Amino acid sequence: MNQQQEYGECPKCGKRNVQQLDANSWFCLDCDWDTLKTIGTGNDELLASLRHGDIHSRRIAAQSLINIGDVERHLATPSDTETLLEALDDEDADVRYFVAVALGKLEAKLCLNKLKQLAQNDSSALVREGAQTAVEQIESLANKGDR
Repeated sequence: MNQQQEYGECPKCGKRNVQQLDANSWFCLDCDWDTLKTIGTGNDELLASLRHGDIHSRRIAAQSLINIGDVERHLATPSDTETLLEALDDEDADVRYFVAVALGKLEAKLCLNKLKQLAQNDSSALVREGAQTAVEQIESLANKGDR
C-alpha cells in the first residue's frame, strides 16, 4: 500500500481532509492546526524561509502563518504583507493556500485583488477555496467598517 492510500484519512480524527506535503509528510487540515511548530520571537526567519527556502521549508513557513490571530503564536503582522503577497505566486499549491488563509486572517485589504484572482483562476481547488475564504473575511471586515 502506498502512502497516499495509507493517509487517505487522518489517523487521529478519521476525516479525509489530509494534504500530502512531501513523500514523508502529511498534514490534517482538521486536527493538525494546533500541533504546528511555534515560531520564536520575530518573523525574519519565517519570512526568509517563505521567500528563499526549499519547497519543504516554504510549506512549513506557510503552515505556520495559519496561526495568525492566536494570542500565543501571533506570527505575522500587516507589515509582512508584501512578503506574503509575493508568496501567493509560489509554484507550490500548499504554500499559496496557507498564505491566502493567513492574508485573510490579517485582513490584508491590499491583497484583495490578487486573492480574488486566485479564487477564480488558480489551478488548485484548495487554493481557490482558501483565497475565496480570505476574500470573504477581508470584505466582511470592510463592510462592518462602512456601517
